[in-house]
Amino acid sequence: MFEAAGPLGQLSPVISPGYGFAAIIVAFIGRLRPIGVVFGGLLLSLLYLGGEAAQMTLNVPAALSRCFQGLLLFCLLAADVLVDYRIRIRA
Repeated sequence: MFEAAGPLGQLSPVISPGYGFAAIIVAFIGRLRPIGVVFGGLLLSLLYLGGEAAQMTLNVPAALSRCFQGLLLFCLLAADVLVDYRIRIRA
């Protein structure tokens, strides 16, 4: 509620800056464990801050940090699939 009504003092129709997507990545990094989610949140917040700093200093597009977040999620999902479904070569 504070996010929705805090900055303007009234509700606005567009309030979601992508927290749902970030929460999915944080929960997946933390493996749904409380301490893991805390560390995953710290990792993703560093990624957000690093992306903003790179945008200001290096003049890279803002979408680059979103690409890194998506790439992080994709790599984690791929690693889980490869661990769960190992390909074994039988002689």
